[in-house]
Parts: sequence; C-alpha cells; structure tokens
Amino acid sequence: MGTWVKETDEAIYLMQGNQWISKISKRPSTTNPKEQVLNVEGMRQWFTRSDSPLAMTVSVGAGGPEPEQAGSDGGAVVPPSEGESGSGNGEGSTPEEPGEGSTHTGAQLRVKSTTYFKLQPKLSNQLTDAEKVLVTNGSLFDIQYYVDVGNNHWQVELLEPTLGDRKTKSWFVYSPDVELITNITLTVISDTLFKQEPKLSSQLSEAQKVFVKNGTQFKLINNKPAAGEHAEIELADAVLGPDEKRLWFVYKPDTKIEGKRQILRVTGDTVFKTQPVQSSQLPSSDKVLVKKGTVFLLNSFAQPEQNHVKVALQGAFLGPKNLTTWYAYVPDIEIEGTQIGNNPNDQNPSQPTNPSDRGIALTFPGFSGTYYSNDPIYPTNQYGQRGNFTWGEALHVNRATGAYRRPANSGVVYGILKVARVMEEIRKMYGDKPIRINSWYRDPATNAAVGGAQFSRHLSGDAVDFVVPGVSCFDVYARLNTWWGNRGGLASSSVFTHIDVRGYWARWDYGY
Repeated sequence: MGTWVKETDEAIYLMQGNQWISKISKRPSTTNPKEQVLNVEGMRQWFTRSDSPLAMTVSVGAGGPEPEQAGSDGGAVVPPSEGESGSGNGEGSTPEEPGEGSTHTGAQLRVKSTTYFKLQPKLSNQLTDAEKVLVTNGSLFDIQYYVDVGNNHWQVELLEPTLGDRKTKSWFVYSPDVELITNITLTVISDTLFKQEPKLSSQLSEAQKVFVKNGTQFKLINNKPAAGEHAEIELADAVLGPDEKRLWFVYKPDTKIEGKRQILRVTGDTVFKTQPVQSSQLPSSDKVLVKKGTVFLLNSFAQPEQNHVKVALQGAFLGPKNLTTWYAYVPDIEIEGTQIGNNPNDQNPSQPTNPSDRGIALTFPGFSGTYYSNDPIYPTNQYGQRGNFTWGEALHVNRATGAYRRPANSGVVYGILKVARVMEEIRKMYGDKPIRINSWYRDPATNAAVGGAQFSRHLSGDAVDFVVPGVSCFDVYARLNTWWGNRGGLASSSVFTHIDVRGYWARWDYGY
C-alpha cells in the first residue's frame, strides 16, 4: 500500500490508507496570529521510504475530524527495540520550531535513530504509553541542559514543552540514539585507535580499543590534554565499542581538532544561588537544585567570591525567575573548554641564569621601596631555599631596553606572589630542574596583542605559561592534573603548560 500526505488544521500527516503513520504538528506563529508554523525536518525521512508519498490533499478549514493513527496491525508503526533504537521509519513526534526568528543560542540535541523520550530512565517496554513519546530520527530540539544519569541514559531539559502533553520539558532518552550539536570537529588524519587509556595500544586489550579509519570525522562535546601526546575526547555524535562509550583517548598527531566551546559540568548535587551565601539564607525563588552530572553551555564566569563562582549560562533559564546568571559552589563544579580567541603567543626576554647583579630597578603600585629584576620573588621559598623565580620573569623585563610590564595595581603583585609559590612546588616535583617561563603577567594591551583570552588570568598576575625542558607539555599536564584539583586552571598546548590559581576547577586544550 502506498503512502500519501495530508494537511489539516492541526498537522501534516504521512498517511497509509485512511490512517496516519507519522505526524508533524502545527503551532501558532509568533509573528503573525493568522499563520501556523511547523518543523519540516521530520518530513525528510518520508521521502526516503521505498513507498515514498506521491500525492497530497489539503483539508485546511474544512472542519472535518483529524485522521486516526494507524494500529500495529497496519505494519507501518515500527517501535524501537529493547535497546531503544528504532528503524527510523516508524511514527513519532517531531519537535516544533522554537519560533520564527528564534534567538536561542544554547545547546541543541538531534535524534539519530527513532527513539522514545520517557518520563523514567527505563526500557520503553517497562513504561505505559502515557510515560513515553516516540520521536522520529532527524528531530531537532533546543535544550537547556542535559544530565548523564548513567546506564546510557540522559535526562534532557527542553527549551519548550513540545512533546507529549506539551506541558513537560524534562525527558529521559537512551543516549546512543541522540547527538549533541557542537562546533568542535575531530578529523582523523591517519588510521588510528581510540583507546580507553592513554597508553600504547600494545598495552591494552582488544576490548579497550577501537580502530578508526583515516578521514573519519566526529563532533566533540569536549577535549582535553592527556599523557603521552594523547587527547581525551568526549564524542557528541557517536558511541563506540561494545559498551557504547563516548569518552576515549586518541594519539593527538593522528587527529586534527578544530573549534572551541566552554561547558559547566556539575560534579555533585548542588544549589545554584542568586547570591554567594548559604542557601538557607535565600528564599526559594532565589535558588535552584541542580543534579550531579548536569552539563550546561557556558557564556562566561568570574573570579570566586566567598567560595562561589558567578556563571552565566548559555540558553538555560533556571528557577521561577528563569535566570541565566547564578552563583555556583566551587567544589561542586568543573569548567571545561577553551574561550574563543584564546591563542596566546607570548615571549619572555628575562630568563636569568645565575645573574651577576640585581638587574634593573622596579616599582610597584601600592608598595613602597624598590625591587630588582634579578631578585627572587621569594628571597626564601617554602622549602627554606633561595627562591627560583624572579621579578624579571614575572614582569617580562627586557634588560637591554629597561622595559617591563608594570603591574596595573597591587592586586597583580599579590597574584604573582600567590602563583610563584605554586611554581616553586612544581619545580620541586621535577627535581629542581630549571623551568622556562613563556608568559606570566600581561597588562591589557599586551594581552590583546599576544592573543590572550579577554578575561585571562594573566591579567591578574596569577597565571603562568611554562615549559619543563625535556618533558612533553601534555605529560606535564597529566602529572599535575589530579594534584592541582580544583585549586585553579590547568591547560596545555603543544609548546607550553598553563597553570593559574583562580580557585576552581578549569581544564582545556589550546588546540595547537
């Protein structure tokens, strides 16, 4: 039996006989009350069927009843299997457009294989019809965030309630059936293996690695440095291996990664608040519970205040006031990803080795007295030894010209003092081996000139880009990662490692 298309006041249907097998609902236009709009994405599969529709009838304004849904005995409705993944040819719901001229710039999720959106993270055959909605492949949703609830299920919060009773925004979905839309692309440029650990493939079992062919492309949720010149990647559009995993390690020279984004990952059940105070001090309208495993797109974030970070979420509207800006408790969050425009290429002319004199005189705002470029920042460090890092290195003193980056305020000097102690610790970890400083303090003009991020920690003096000679920058990152924890930011490029004392967990890969 062939198929045909029918349009009514309420929807456009793919029909088989006198019953519909797929439906795309209309809704009022946001710009013209006399018009109706719908998302045509779901029609694409209609015309790839072996019995693709060849005719259409229009009964708009006719006042007749809507057609009835085809039953299972019609052979046209193909529900997903026990793994939740469907054939893509069954009847299902298609999300509606967020509205003509929509300005939503937050996260988006696309259905790759016809699946159920569910009110509980269970197999669909364990749920009643009222607890699930079949959604066709190709359907695209604007979402506010998603939560990894385990067992290959995500809880997704829709921007608008476009499914089921059109009242519910929160749904569970079998995650291998969906993909996140991102702007980070990984291209495999040489046949390689994706691995469960950043090791030589010969050290791993067959179950811990998957062959990936040259030319294969993936979209990524995020990527970070890892030991042995590896990248830690989280796939946005695929799951690999017998256990359907998204998190893998890949040898970085075998790939090309392009694109940048930042995400906020919640690592423990927490409360987002409108002020950096105890949640008990706030009314219910000024706080919202956020579950462990929740992932948001992030616009920006600020330096901690009273052990809270002020974050601006992208496309997520939380609480009764639909707010996007919140204070998050430092131990409960992680920030991942690289700010757009963060491509620093700084130079440091001041690298004294056993200087014969104290160097040039320096003055700092808010401090009396004179300091000298070759003097150690700490005359005696925390190990009872002469400090190893100098004011000249921190302020990029050019001995030949006498130029240096004078701190903008006293806070910069305190930032330098704070991170200098960290650098002494790192030097001790590497057997007191000399460390080369690529970039320390940057005044605003210099930061812009060298390609630093708009809100770089280098502007505060409490960040350092450095090299441990003879050690891979990614290996330095891997060694410091757990040790540094949520005390601040840590990142690597192929030519330096970055560390800062911002006071909360942040990780990224510069991408070069």
